[in-house]
Amino acid sequence: MEPGFLDDDFGTELDLTPLIDVVFMLLLFFILASTFSSPVLPVALPEAGTAERVPEDPARLVLAIDAGGELHRGPDAVEAEALPDLLADSEGPVELRVDREAPFDAFVGVMDRLRAAGRNDVLITATGE
Repeated sequence: MEPGFLDDDFGTELDLTPLIDVVFMLLLFFILASTFSSPVLPVALPEAGTAERVPEDPARLVLAIDAGGELHRGPDAVEAEALPDLLADSEGPVELRVDREAPFDAFVGVMDRLRAAGRNDVLITATGE
């Protein structure tokens, strides 16, 4: 081997620009994908002829009652007794999504607890025709 062989410059520079571009594109993809995801448990909403679209409100507390009559906040099940604590943390209105197969007494029970907590700003979600 020649002396100074390892001292030669082999052009070991690495351009990181394409890597950074890919990382930013992935970051943008995941940010946009997360904003379009549904914030609650998917429920089969009933149809209503007078249903109107309301603007999105990030301060709104979104609750759902599934077909089994269980109350959810997002994907997590919530006990009805915990509603006063949830309402204390929420400043905006309450959006209630009730599955069309849910027992009516579950809906009435949640509405009763909301009214007992002094909340009259409840939006009941339905689909339009």
